[in-house]
Amino acid sequence: MEILRTEKIYVDARNEFGKKEKQDISSAGVEKFCRDFQRRVNGTYINQIMPEMGHVIVDALWESDNTEILEFLSSGRKKVASKIIMKYLRDSKHLKDIVAYIKDNVSEQIIFEQIMKNPYYLRVARRYQKIMEAKKLLFENIETSTPDDYTKLFPLARKMERHFILHIGPTNSGKTYQAMEDLKSAKNGIYLAPLRLLAYEQYERMNKEGVPCSMITGEERILMPGSFHQSSTIEMLDLEEEWEMAVIDEAQMAADRQRGGYWTSAILGARAKTIHVCASGDAEDLLIRMIKSCGDSYEVEYHERKTPLVMDENAKEFDFPSGVQRGDALIVFSRKDVHSVAAELQQHDIKCSIVYGSLPYDVRHREAKKFADGDTEVVVATDAIGMGMNLPIRRIVFLQTIKFDGVDERPLNSSEVKQIAGRAGRYGIYDTGYVTSYYDYETIEGLLFSRLVPLRQVMINIPEDFLHKDGRVSEILETWNKIPAEKYYNKGDISEKIIVARALEKIRDNRELIRKFIRIPIDDGNKDTFGVFLDYYRILVNGGYPDIYRTMAEYSAETVDENDKNALLMLETASAVYDFLYSFTRIFGNADKLGKILDGKRLISEKIFKILDKQELNMKACAYCGKKLKWSYKYNMCQECFRKRRYLRKH
Repeated sequence: MEILRTEKIYVDARNEFGKKEKQDISSAGVEKFCRDFQRRVNGTYINQIMPEMGHVIVDALWESDNTEILEFLSSGRKKVASKIIMKYLRDSKHLKDIVAYIKDNVSEQIIFEQIMKNPYYLRVARRYQKIMEAKKLLFENIETSTPDDYTKLFPLARKMERHFILHIGPTNSGKTYQAMEDLKSAKNGIYLAPLRLLAYEQYERMNKEGVPCSMITGEERILMPGSFHQSSTIEMLDLEEEWEMAVIDEAQMAADRQRGGYWTSAILGARAKTIHVCASGDAEDLLIRMIKSCGDSYEVEYHERKTPLVMDENAKEFDFPSGVQRGDALIVFSRKDVHSVAAELQQHDIKCSIVYGSLPYDVRHREAKKFADGDTEVVVATDAIGMGMNLPIRRIVFLQTIKFDGVDERPLNSSEVKQIAGRAGRYGIYDTGYVTSYYDYETIEGLLFSRLVPLRQVMINIPEDFLHKDGRVSEILETWNKIPAEKYYNKGDISEKIIVARALEKIRDNRELIRKFIRIPIDDGNKDTFGVFLDYYRILVNGGYPDIYRTMAEYSAETVDENDKNALLMLETASAVYDFLYSFTRIFGNADKLGKILDGKRLISEKIFKILDKQELNMKACAYCGKKLKWSYKYNMCQECFRKRRYLRKH
């Protein structure tokens, strides 16, 4: 705090030649420094701002009452004590504790208050004071508008008498089947799925069984004439529309940091007389608390797994690819690894389907069908397979037990292992489901059969009307995040929405447009799709209208050579761009264009079908010599190239 009050502050920045160097934060950068400090703070960042951090800690420790600490400080020079302390903090990893403490206690307001007293930044701080006062007013406005009882955020649902039927049980226990049987007999109703693929499956099933059903997702609308039923992804629930019955699937997802708020909104706010909720056992207590808080009635139906699930003791030392059997689902956690594993299997004449999140959903559906029909022997998939996909899987094989969760790489947890492994042993096809692992067999076994730990909290989304308050959309989202949640609720992760809102505000702060744009699903990490997204906003905010047909031509299936080694990646990107075009046109454009967008997307999927039907995916290869590498090889360079390059560096 003293350094922020008295010293010039230096951070790493790039000079005009693109080289990194320490620079005093500029007048224009003070606002950014205050705003981003909590988000950016880590050990390196603290050391940049406070290079004499060890000295600062020594000065603080002189205030200690601990005689051993005082003896240590007085036994030598300050510089030596400072070095010993910093080495200890790094070696013991306690520097992380300091970072965590700062993150929790040093807010933008506190940083600003210190800089206001700093003689080097007085003028700019006074300018910034107006911004901070506006932010403070916004915080107070949102805080007073947020009720202690979140059920009050859904007044229309509170006027209804709702009855919940909780279907609690593991995977492959018939929860969703039972709920859907009831939905078919209702006068009208809605099914809410976690994935487009599942929404499509139930849409297809209901229409086949003589119940006209429409499908509405963020990327596609199929309206069936005479339908009174709807199958949708959870995000598409209209809280003003009333139904006789609703089915909310995979409700344990209410605890998910990224999307959980949509399940919470559906449970607290869906306007249906009868609501079926399908969930795993760990969510039961929390769901009942939520329903009781709404004043609604409920009953619980418990479902037992139809087939036993066991570890495959004959495959404790699973070997790839020789140990692969027909009916296996091989689980990895990235698109790249799915391709590498599938390519290696194809080299051994093992036909396989592939399933992962960035594939267009109709391609995933077709790949799953090929496996179900026996056209392929195995399926290689990410954890997308665990979310309700009904496939004739005999055995789940975890080829990986570490996954990247969007923030960090971490081991699988018990809930994830149970969800994925539960897909083994399809009822009516196999008597038993088997599970094994390429690594950590005992760990997977322990997680699979461990006691369910009840969920402790669910996520809550920012109410839509809060986005209309006076202030930048990004600031409203950030302010909502800072207000502590009540009871067993927590704020969902809206960091992506904040990043998108800031990017749009940099172009121009048109709040009405930004509120609409942040509703469109977009991957800000994909340069192509995010580039189109920003370009379309730039054109609209400047009074123009984008040429949709030109974008369609630029990303059409015809622009991709199916023999190109990057063809699949290019087509997946093209499909994501078409998804954006569909959402954009539905909000801002002419509905007549929607059909042409869907036709273009279909052509992209058909080209992906052709590539996958060839069963000629590219194996992992050395980035330097192109030598084929095993899927599990950790590096992008073969041993020979590594040795050559090391030799050249030495000589």
